[in-house]
Amino acid sequence: MTTNLDDISEAIGRLRAEVQNLSQQMAHSNKRADNHRSAIHRRVDDLVRDVGDLSSSLVGVKHDVAEVREDLGDAKKVTDEVKQWKQRGIGALFVTGIASASLSGMIVGFAVYWWDAFMKLLRTQ
Repeated sequence: MTTNLDDISEAIGRLRAEVQNLSQQMAHSNKRADNHRSAIHRRVDDLVRDVGDLSSSLVGVKHDVAEVREDLGDAKKVTDEVKQWKQRGIGALFVTGIASASLSGMIVGFAVYWWDAFMKLLRTQ
C-alpha cells in the first residue's frame, strides 16, 4: 500500500507542478496580452489625436481657401476692368489713326489740287 500511496503522492505532486506551470504560463500569456492591448490602445489614441489634428488643420485650410477665393474674386473684377480699358484704348487708337489718315489725305489732296496755283503765286512774286 505504501507504493500506491507513494505513486499517488508522486502523481499529485506532478499534477500540482503542471497546474502551477500552466498557471504561470497563463499569467505570462495574460501579461503579454495586456502589454499588446495597451500598445494597441496607445496606437489608437495616437491615431485619434492625429485625426483630430488633421480635422483642425482642415478647418484652417478651408478658411484659407475661402479667403483666397474672395481675393481672386476681387482680382478678377480688376482684371476685367483693365481688359475693358485696354479695349477702349485700342478703339481710341483706331479712331485716331483713321482720323489722322483722313486728315492727311485731305491735306495731300488739297495740296495736289492747288499745287499749280501755289507755284504760280510763288513765281509771280
